[in-house]
Amino acid sequence: MRSKTVWRGIVLAALLTAVSIGAVSAGAAPGHAKVTWPNASQEIAKSGVFNLPFCGSKPIKLAILDGFGINAWSQESYAAARSEAAKCSNVTQIVSAGGGDLQKMISDISGAVAQGANAIVVIPDFGQAELPAIQQATQAGVKVVPWAADAGGKNGTDFVTYVDWNAAYAGTLWAQWMVQALHGKGNVIYTGGPAGNPVGAEQLAAVVKVFKSHPRMHLLTGNKSWPVTNWDPATAQKVTAALLSKYPKIDGIISNYGTDALASVRAMQAAGRKLVPVTTLDANGLSCLYKKAGVPLSTISSRNWLGRVAARKAIAAAEGLPNNEPSKYNLPFFEDSLNGKPLRCNPSAPADFYPSNALPLATIAKYGKP
Repeated sequence: MRSKTVWRGIVLAALLTAVSIGAVSAGAAPGHAKVTWPNASQEIAKSGVFNLPFCGSKPIKLAILDGFGINAWSQESYAAARSEAAKCSNVTQIVSAGGGDLQKMISDISGAVAQGANAIVVIPDFGQAELPAIQQATQAGVKVVPWAADAGGKNGTDFVTYVDWNAAYAGTLWAQWMVQALHGKGNVIYTGGPAGNPVGAEQLAAVVKVFKSHPRMHLLTGNKSWPVTNWDPATAQKVTAALLSKYPKIDGIISNYGTDALASVRAMQAAGRKLVPVTTLDANGLSCLYKKAGVPLSTISSRNWLGRVAARKAIAAAEGLPNNEPSKYNLPFFEDSLNGKPLRCNPSAPADFYPSNALPLATIAKYGKP
């Protein structure tokens, strides 16, 4: 027969076990340890590279869709999302690209639902025009996580959550840096990708707002739109060549795609113009060129690594597991030659390699295509 002390010990142990189980339930699904989720600063510092419980065990289909899917940026986006999903043996991938065609992209979303997708990770490059298709997928029970372009809608209602940087914050950083680089006076061009895309529009508005406080800063390409590049370097080079013919004095370049910025710089070289300060997203060829030239350059991460976060959130939602990682990020400068952040040049990598994503070249080669 046990003593009262022993019985008290047994009761106390049982209570502690119950509390422990409750704590695990609060942080994760049964069978998973409580998770300390990374905060935004930790995610940024590690480019989203974490070993987090998101796979579950239920067999599911994940569709990974991109509105364009036709350039190096899209390749690294695919590589980030697809390689993360590949960690889950229970996940089958459906992959497609819109090729810059809105109707094709809407069809891809609907097609993924018809193919039995349980979750969708999508870059809605056409903004709100894609929202009805996303809403229909959600209404069909599919866990949709849009990322990298804002389709509008509400988290938890129209989709699981929207994962992205703060585009306006990026535009503000770029404009403030350009003011610093040009000492508050100069003619600047802005290239923002396809006409009217939500990312370019938010960033342009932020640039205009900053420049209003600096009346000697002139945005040659206008306050409402920009010369269309379609995030295609060949087009960006032609566009910049035309701008160089039109404007005899261009003092700085702001671009929301590092490979477009590199193309613009090459146009300046071809025209015999001196290199000017550039602020954009990271691109290996641009960093190598500016490191050698000693001309001011700043870049923000090309942020394809957010595809890792998006894939984790979509799969976890389809599995009924929690994922408390941040969805929105204020990205700081990745490189800044004016303020002590060195330029990252990898002479062994292609010009359109984006080192901020922490993606090995072999991973890009394996997972970087639809």
